[in-house]
Amino acid sequence: EANYYLLGHIGTSLAYDTRNSVQLPDKGQRSEITGEIYGIDSQFYKLELKTGWFFKGLAKGHVLELAARTGVVQALGTSSDVPFFERYYLGGLTSMRGYKFRYVSPRQVPNIPGNEPIGGDTYWFGTAEYSIPIYEAEHGIGIRFALFYDIGSVGSNPYNMNWSGYDDNWGLGVRLNLPIGPLRLDYGIPIHHDQYNSGSGQFQFGVGWERPF
Repeated sequence: EANYYLLGHIGTSLAYDTRNSVQLPDKGQRSEITGEIYGIDSQFYKLELKTGWFFKGLAKGHVLELAARTGVVQALGTSSDVPFFERYYLGGLTSMRGYKFRYVSPRQVPNIPGNEPIGGDTYWFGTAEYSIPIYEAEHGIGIRFALFYDIGSVGSNPYNMNWSGYDDNWGLGVRLNLPIGPLRLDYGIPIHHDQYNSGSGQFQFGVGWERPF
């Protein structure tokens, strides 16, 4: 028997962008604040703030990227709840690269490793990446090497930042600009991890040099 869940939402966002490029910026920043209200089968709101800053590195072609984001989701009224697919998770290419996709999260049954991630109502995340050119040819073809660090946490309740219960990782990456398009390959290694994750590294693959922050 099929089950259906119906949601409607309205939202708005405000962004400020001074980057000198959308592909590989080395100057400027992009910041955005977003607010959304959801209704019908569940009633809740979301607030999210994102910012990314880009700087020239120590030599020609070197780029330093610093980015952070945070968000909260909260039910409206005591009779409503936030569905698991609208909660927050970390882990994977676009956030914590040393962890499996969405594996940095509260679990269905606390304190038992291996439980299913169910998401949280609050999260924060920060990242730093330094990349350098290894090979550059005509028509934009090239290779870049990257060193990165990611840190973040997901809290069970609204406005619960859980500063002390963070996970983090460091890692190495390769950026390939090929005729078929840009590709990114990252390998992240956990430093401090929670009981639900292991210390083994994770390989991440994506299309495009720009990583959504």
